[in-house]
Amino acid sequence: MLLHILVLAPFFAALLVALVGGRGTSAYRLSLFSAALLSLASVALIAGGDLTTTAIDWFKLPGSDASVKYWLGSYTINAWLVFLSCVLSLASLVFAKSSVAEGEFKNFSVGILALLGTMNGAFLALDAVLFFFFFEAMVIPAALLMAAYGGKDRKPAAMNFAIYTLVGSAPMAIALWYMVAKSGVTTASDLFTFLQGESAENQATLAIAFLLAFLVKTPIFPFHGWQASAYAESPAPLSAILTGAMSKVGVYGILIWVLSLFTLSETFFTTMLWLGLITAVYGGLMALRGTDVKKILAFSSMGHLGLAVAAIFTFSPKMFPAILVLLVGHGLSAGSLFLLSGVAERMTGTRELSKMGGLVKSKPVFGFLFGAAGIIALAVPGTAGFIGEFLVMLSLWDVGPLPTLVGAICLVLSAAYMLRLIQGVIFGKANQCEENSVHLGVLEGSVIGAFLFLLLLFGLRPGLIYEIRTTEPVNAPVVEEIPTAVPQDTLNVTEGALENQIVDSVKTESALEGSTND
Repeated sequence: MLLHILVLAPFFAALLVALVGGRGTSAYRLSLFSAALLSLASVALIAGGDLTTTAIDWFKLPGSDASVKYWLGSYTINAWLVFLSCVLSLASLVFAKSSVAEGEFKNFSVGILALLGTMNGAFLALDAVLFFFFFEAMVIPAALLMAAYGGKDRKPAAMNFAIYTLVGSAPMAIALWYMVAKSGVTTASDLFTFLQGESAENQATLAIAFLLAFLVKTPIFPFHGWQASAYAESPAPLSAILTGAMSKVGVYGILIWVLSLFTLSETFFTTMLWLGLITAVYGGLMALRGTDVKKILAFSSMGHLGLAVAAIFTFSPKMFPAILVLLVGHGLSAGSLFLLSGVAERMTGTRELSKMGGLVKSKPVFGFLFGAAGIIALAVPGTAGFIGEFLVMLSLWDVGPLPTLVGAICLVLSAAYMLRLIQGVIFGKANQCEENSVHLGVLEGSVIGAFLFLLLLFGLRPGLIYEIRTTEPVNAPVVEEIPTAVPQDTLNVTEGALENQIVDSVKTESALEGSTND
């Protein structure tokens, strides 16, 4: 029941908000109440252990005998990603109250709740076609919100975003239809069995088709053309969701669907490892030279997700906790900074870094929270970002010193552009505020404070993220549905390696945590 609530309740809540009379207070209270309940449900999902629903036949896929199933399942990583999507949606609604015109809030909240439902559906789907349905459906509310409530160039940015993501997903749609039509099955384990009879060339082609969709969604260089403008032109509450939750669907798809279905060569793993590292370096360099605050944060997000993708293809025993802590930490940190950047834009009337400054004097509470969020984003010891990046570096070291050196360069770039951002926004010479009456609300400040507290808590006790399920780190039914096919001769792994690596990673979490504390 909990899984159904997390997927279906956001759509029901969106419908109720749309039907609410009036244009302001009622819609705000109902949307906030709904998002708060869903956030609590996501916490229960993390604490409650692994779950699966009964598979329900949905419809027959045209051109095949396969029955698409409405089938949901929860295990460690997707439970945390659902948590991110829920709490960031709640935070975006809190901040939208002051950033979206009162008469427009109702429609905005309907879009946010619909987007939440599609994200949760993508994270929790166990049927390949069901996953793709939600994966594509996310584009609709995100693009509409961007086009309706973004900046002056919002419509071109929304169009660019929609075209990139839909065109990037087209090869995956064709590959998925081919696999399902030929095999007559839609679950990961059955598709894996079918693919073992396919040639290496066919598998490589199908894997690239899947991978392309996820590389665009994340995004990974050179498929990132939509990101900077989309993040910059979106209203800040939507940008926080795009970077903190929606982008994680791409990383999740690579980890769970690409690695679960296809037999991949050593060349494939090496190429993807370096593509992730190149993305991380490129994102850091672009952020360092950026002048638009939201574009700086967009490229920062790109850099961190590049590191996550690189970590996946190390296939190190430390890979799973590294990715999990990095994604959770980045989601809360980047989401906080995007939300605060929207407030800074309203305070100063600009997104240009050179035209901001001195906000710590004129807006001390805002200045403190922005400075704290920026310092935590530096991944200083004692924060979740530090643990995630440290474990990524350990994973890279298992591959070799050169990838580790490139990863270290990424971390240096991250520190440089984040210090520049903090200096430009809250310190330096104070510029005349366009709207001196703009202040950070109590509820808004409380949300950011809660996020920063979690980042510190997870930094001091990272096991709360990857130790939370002490008896069954991965749900057995889900493991059976997500086998892996990786190059055994080159990676020295055995059949069922992804699950074994994940289980081993969680079993050795105490040792990892000890090494980070040292």
